[in-house]
Amino acid sequence: MAETTPEMRETPTIDVVIAVHDASRPVTRAIASVLHDGVDGVRVIVVCHGVSADAFDRTAFAGEAVDWREYSDGIRSPAGPFDHGLGVATADYVAIMGSDDFLEHGAVAAASAHLGADAPDALVLPLRHQSGEAVRTPLARRGRVRRLDPVRDRLAYRTAPLALLRRRLIDELELSLTPGLASGEDIDFSSRLWFSGARVDFHPADPAYVIGADAATRVTAAPMPAATELEAVRMLLASEWIRGLTVPKARSLVIKLIRIHILGPILRRAESGELSPSDVEAYSEVARAAVALAPGAVRPFARVDRDLVDVLASGSASAAAVLDIARVRPAAGRFARLVPRNIFATLDREGAVRRFLRYRTWP
Repeated sequence: MAETTPEMRETPTIDVVIAVHDASRPVTRAIASVLHDGVDGVRVIVVCHGVSADAFDRTAFAGEAVDWREYSDGIRSPAGPFDHGLGVATADYVAIMGSDDFLEHGAVAAASAHLGADAPDALVLPLRHQSGEAVRTPLARRGRVRRLDPVRDRLAYRTAPLALLRRRLIDELELSLTPGLASGEDIDFSSRLWFSGARVDFHPADPAYVIGADAATRVTAAPMPAATELEAVRMLLASEWIRGLTVPKARSLVIKLIRIHILGPILRRAESGELSPSDVEAYSEVARAAVALAPGAVRPFARVDRDLVDVLASGSASAAAVLDIARVRPAAGRFARLVPRNIFATLDREGAVRRFLRYRTWP
């Protein structure tokens, strides 16, 4: 008898891995949200990281498709338990989920409906904050829901790989979260995924994955030195696979790294007065590596942001010089905040104008 493949099944099976490290976390809410649509073939794998499974009330899930696992590596990072759970998962499609988070009603049913005939390798889940605000990543072209292009649909901006992924795709690409990092353990995973050539679909109007905000703390939200915060980005830029990207792909990825992992954090630190000389040195090192990989990446940045990128990438940035630019930025006029030095780059896909217009027309 011929083997039944995921493409041949009318409803592929789904494993959702939830990592939890603290008995106070609302993990039961997360589990219930995966199961409440009543979709057949859905299983939850709960990885109790450094905590006993007996610390949680499991009675509500008696008879349900919930697999409780205990795992301990002594590292305060979600990478270990997530990788362990993905190693245990055997379904056609797998996903990871934070214990503080949950899925809206209908999210699993909607996702499952997209995984029948002509199914993608990766189905990106819509995101929103618990407050209700949508997370508009990836900033895909309006109306584009199937076969997203990593460059034209700005896939790199979705750092967290919150998606349903073919089990065999993870194996073929040898994807794993980076162990031992305090932050950014998912950057290499998602970057390699989006630029792998895999088919990626995204239906932003579907019920969402909700980022919970009612837990007292989140492991990855604790303040840390910039060098620690940037370690994942530094490792990514030094990796071998990234050097094999085409120029457009490298440019797209580097623009995202500069915008999200350098400019955003450094401006927040400057505003709060917590930007130290060692922090500036760390941001400068990563900025130089990023610009060296894709020099054309600086072209679409608006003037006020380009000034900061240039200072950081110069190799001689001082905390005082960076602070001076960062403090001027909030008061900069619209022209400086929207238009690049080369006015012909104003309508670049990665420029401020087109990004702003796409935000306004979301989804």
